[in-house]
Amino acid sequence: MMTIRLAQNADLDSILKVVETAFSDEENKVIKNLVLELSTETASPSIKSLVAEVDNQVIGYVSYSPISLKSDSSISGYILAPLAVSPEHQKQGIGSNLINAGMDMLTKDGVGVFLVYGDPAYYGRFGFTEEIGHSFVPPHTLQYPFGWTGMMLNDTPVPEQPIQFECVSALSKPDLW
Repeated sequence: MMTIRLAQNADLDSILKVVETAFSDEENKVIKNLVLELSTETASPSIKSLVAEVDNQVIGYVSYSPISLKSDSSISGYILAPLAVSPEHQKQGIGSNLINAGMDMLTKDGVGVFLVYGDPAYYGRFGFTEEIGHSFVPPHTLQYPFGWTGMMLNDTPVPEQPIQFECVSALSKPDLW
């Protein structure tokens, strides 16, 4: 039986193990640093991380970080990064459950836009679209622009003009984009 709950400081070692096994050697160092920085960074609104557990063992992790829009403060937004599931538990819907739990949490919190930088074929299944991604301009140039997608939550209207945003310092590194 899998449970999803908010991550706690005590989960950090387990989360890092999941990241280490879920990503290639060159990626996991960058992602582990990101996880460590997200775990200690203070933001308002707060960074929210979830873990998936089976038998009290962390097998999946996702983090949601707030963004601040430069020209429209009425829309609150979050970005999903990173998402990791240990290899022996992949292709079993755990990543999907973590994303859906995050969407529910952010919707309940009144968030207006939810963004992600990743495989559009995967994230598109949840309703992320390139059109929404184009409405929100990341702080750094994207290596893979087609992977930048988003969705509006809580009936928030799509901005008429693209809006630039800033993110938490852990995500504000050009090599992550």
